[in-house]
Amino acid sequence: MASTLRGDWHSVRAASYSAAMDVNAMHLAAYRRALQARKRSPRTIQNYEETLLQLAAHHDGTDVLDLVKSHIEEYIVHVLTVHASSTAATRFCALRAFYNWAVAEEIIDVSPMARLKAPSVTQEPVPVLSDDELRALLKACTGKDFEDRRDTAIIRLFCEPGSPRVSEMVNLLVDGLDMKRDQVRVSGKGDKARDVPFGPKTGQALDRYLLVRRRHKAASNPRLWLGGKLMPLTASGIAQMLIRRAEQAGIRHVHPHQLRHTAAHVWHDQGGSEADAMALFGWSSPEMPRRYGASARTERAHRAARRTTMADRL
Repeated sequence: MASTLRGDWHSVRAASYSAAMDVNAMHLAAYRRALQARKRSPRTIQNYEETLLQLAAHHDGTDVLDLVKSHIEEYIVHVLTVHASSTAATRFCALRAFYNWAVAEEIIDVSPMARLKAPSVTQEPVPVLSDDELRALLKACTGKDFEDRRDTAIIRLFCEPGSPRVSEMVNLLVDGLDMKRDQVRVSGKGDKARDVPFGPKTGQALDRYLLVRRRHKAASNPRLWLGGKLMPLTASGIAQMLIRRAEQAGIRHVHPHQLRHTAAHVWHDQGGSEADAMALFGWSSPEMPRRYGASARTERAHRAARRTTMADRL
């Protein structure tokens, strides 16, 4: 009898969990439509959905609109125990946006996050790559086959002022290349487009890639970067490519965001202005140039000090 009761209890619990997740799926579908109407990027929408699903799963599939402040706090504490503080802050912002939407739509009266403070973030500067490391990375791509030509062009474009985000890189179109003006049209966050100029060596790498691309089985695909199969290269594919090339070059692990930070560091190091950096890199807040510039600020300060030292003039 006890075994039967336990079996019944588990059946009831499973049915309750399934029903709650069905309700959450309805909330997610409605919220997804709202985000799409506001032209949020697919990646942003995916991050918001993942956060809500994690929150629901953390509380055994409970309807997320039935959760209260303590439930949200418990989930954020859990995130902090297994992830960096920046991840917890990102999850917090995603949840706050969802609950604010639910209040605006009059689905709930008050957000359970109304008086919650976002977790403080410990900002660790992203390590930038040295010129020698970049040369080694490019040397690993030396060759004339399809992947060598493609990877060289991608890495060089990442190194240009205005270095695309990895999500922007994978979405580049063949028609977005202007080989006369030496620039490429980049679709950034919130459907904001910008033109990223590139130098002669990057232009040459793109020319060489386009020549081998014509013989690819998926050459008719509008996306610029093609993978080994009949599909365009993905963000994960680019990240894996950089890991593989870094291993071949015998240098430390490299990820796409490091290249963007490195490009921003070089821009600051060469005396580029913050206003121009915002236009080139697609930043809408003046905080972003300062955040990206922090990656090697001490190194730049030391070089500037050596150039301007007063002691040597005395």
